[in-house]
Amino acid sequence: MTILFTYKKIDSLSSRFMYGINLGFICSYVAFILYLTQFNYYYNIVNQFFDFSPGTWNYLVLQNFDTNTIIRLLNGGVILFYFSFFCFTLSFTNSRKKSKKITVSVTLLSVLALLQFLFYDPILNLYLQDYTLKSDLLSSYQSYTQIGDKLFRFVNVLSLLIGILLMVHHYIKHRHIRFMRNYTLFTLLSLLPLGTIQYLMFSWAPELLVRITFSRQFPNYQQPDLNLYFAELRVFPFIALFALGFMVFNVYKYNSIESYHRDVNTLINRKIDTASLGIRAFTHAIKNHLLAIQSETEFLRERFEGDQEAAYSLKLIESSCEQSFESIDHAAKMLKQITLNMKPSGLHQPVEQAIIRFHPLKPNIELHYQRPKKTIMVYLDEEHINEVIYNMIKNALEAISDQQGEISIDIKHVNDDWGVISILDNGPGIETDNVNELFTPFYSTKSSLTNWGVGLSFCYKIVKAHDGKIEVTTEKGKGTQFHLYFPLIFVE
Repeated sequence: MTILFTYKKIDSLSSRFMYGINLGFICSYVAFILYLTQFNYYYNIVNQFFDFSPGTWNYLVLQNFDTNTIIRLLNGGVILFYFSFFCFTLSFTNSRKKSKKITVSVTLLSVLALLQFLFYDPILNLYLQDYTLKSDLLSSYQSYTQIGDKLFRFVNVLSLLIGILLMVHHYIKHRHIRFMRNYTLFTLLSLLPLGTIQYLMFSWAPELLVRITFSRQFPNYQQPDLNLYFAELRVFPFIALFALGFMVFNVYKYNSIESYHRDVNTLINRKIDTASLGIRAFTHAIKNHLLAIQSETEFLRERFEGDQEAAYSLKLIESSCEQSFESIDHAAKMLKQITLNMKPSGLHQPVEQAIIRFHPLKPNIELHYQRPKKTIMVYLDEEHINEVIYNMIKNALEAISDQQGEISIDIKHVNDDWGVISILDNGPGIETDNVNELFTPFYSTKSSLTNWGVGLSFCYKIVKAHDGKIEVTTEKGKGTQFHLYFPLIFVE
């Protein structure tokens, strides 16, 4: 069940296959033990790696279990494990694809798994053996079963290997996206020990375990030739212990990382909510003072109507009051409750709208942007994303200041999962210790009377509301790069 704790936030299809993996493993294990109880002399072998007490073993031996049902449970559990393992990796690595290809693939695999289950069904095989014996076709039946057995064994091993390769390939493709890389890596590291243990235990299964005798009422149930795997069974406890420890370590590391990011996100959201409440109270108080100042300036203008110097000073005071009103309203607007109007849109549209607002740029700064050749469609609120990009570019401009600099904006899609907006500047960068504070309200590395430090908090809140991710890469003296990820609809 370790994998259930390792990757929690996945779509419902992957969840079903994940439970199928665990159900298949448990069914295989339980049915294997129950089937071996039918051959009591296996206790010495079984006890070496399953550690059964003699009393428990004897109790199971004396139970009147239906052997055909046990065989179905054993073969069905092994087949379910391989089928679910492959389908889980397929749905995991294509979690955002809604194409019919995934549905068709799963349907075909389901049919193949059902055919394999029927191929190993004990009642069906007893019927075929009886029929071919009477029809003098027993040799054909034996050839058919040998070919089918080799084919299905190959398919099962191939499912395991391809599933692992899909996860490795998915990890390589997403290695530059931190959150996707972490999810894929820890899921892969949890699947590997589980697949290894399953294969070591049941590399011989599923198996045709029935043979007809002189009467169909008395079939001969085959004993698994565990002597072929005796060396594996002797080292199995050590392998299982190592695999379990490996999975526990991965879960601990994964949960530590997840807990850290969850705490950071919770802290940022709490700070934004607190700041929103605080700024409303602050806005009400400061506006009253500003209104009082404006009222006094009007009185003084009438009092010193002929004094040009006084009129000039009073005009500056009024202008400062107006700028303060605008700055307060802007901060309050950014931190208030956000209502999004989501619709399918090209990712380039809000970016280009934000760029237009900055023309002409400062003469010392060059802005590089090239519209992507393909339209990257995502669900977004163009107005709010426009404001996000505007704030990002504004921050980059302020960071570069009067130095000679460049700002690069790039739009691309990562496979069929995410549309990405990247904004890079070659400014002074940010100290590593300050990176985690970037999205905190009222935090700013720039000294400005009009800069409230709520721009990146607003960006964080908007991107998260789009079910997106925002990552920052920065190094002191080497610039800063922001990556904004949005769930992709399609690329045309």
